[in-house]
Amino acid sequence: MRRPNREISIFTLSALDILAMATGTFVLIVVILMPYYRKTFHAHAEIEDVRASTADIVTQVETLEEELAAETARLAAARDAAARLNAEANTLESEITLEERQALQAQSLADDYAKRVAEMQSVIDQEVTKKMDLVFVIDTTRSMGPALRELARSMRSIVRILERMVPSLRIGIVSYRDRDTGLPPIMALNLTPTDRSLARILGFVENLDISPRPSKTPQEDVLLGLNRAFAMSLRPQAKQTVIVMGDAAEHAGDQRQTLSRIRNFTLANKNRNVSALFVTTPAYLRYGYRDREFFQAMAAAGSGAFNDHSGQMVESVLLSVLVE
Repeated sequence: MRRPNREISIFTLSALDILAMATGTFVLIVVILMPYYRKTFHAHAEIEDVRASTADIVTQVETLEEELAAETARLAAARDAAARLNAEANTLESEITLEERQALQAQSLADDYAKRVAEMQSVIDQEVTKKMDLVFVIDTTRSMGPALRELARSMRSIVRILERMVPSLRIGIVSYRDRDTGLPPIMALNLTPTDRSLARILGFVENLDISPRPSKTPQEDVLLGLNRAFAMSLRPQAKQTVIVMGDAAEHAGDQRQTLSRIRNFTLANKNRNVSALFVTTPAYLRYGYRDREFFQAMAAAGSGAFNDHSGQMVESVLLSVLVE
């Protein structure tokens, strides 16, 4: 008797069932993962788009960087050019300023000269007096050589100008030097009419001898020359002018007497004056400045004019003559 089968079959699978289950599982997985697959596809596409865009942006950035570098170089060049132009402008401005200053100075000098010429012409055009006796008292020591030569060259012009102012002009000349040279201290030309004897006056001035021997002292015998001038035959009604021309004072012991002599001469006639024309020479600069002060004192004592000879001799003499 066959024994009964007591096994209980709970689950039996055939090959077909397994295939079906596998297929179902695959389909299920596909259904579950399909959205992610699509997203991944789109993500790759977007990544490619981003990469392409990034490449374009990088290209644009590089282009912009190149343009920026070019602009920076142009800006630097422009700044350099501007700096050069500014420097040139400053230089031109400085040159223009200097030229303007020089032009203003030149104009000022020209205006001053024109004014002085006009003043001199105005005086020349007026007849100051009917008669004038003019006496030059001149230091003829060695240091005065250049001034004497200039006076000789200018004397003709001085006479012609004065003749336009004065119908009757006489000129006298006294040259003096120190006594200790062993040479004659005085040479003189008495008052001589310029209208008849101009050549004599010019010849005397041109032949004035400069002392060949130096003096032992820096001072000179000014009083000796003045006494000779004051002794000339002056016309009482004429304007009487004495001009002392030199670079050295009277000896210290005789200065007071010299000033007193000048004052007495001037007070004796209202038409008289004594002017002083001081000549700056190397000797004066070497020995000090008291000489100039003495010449100023002589002009003050003689109610005349004091002038420094620093320009033309004609001008210096006329300024000494034209005293109110």
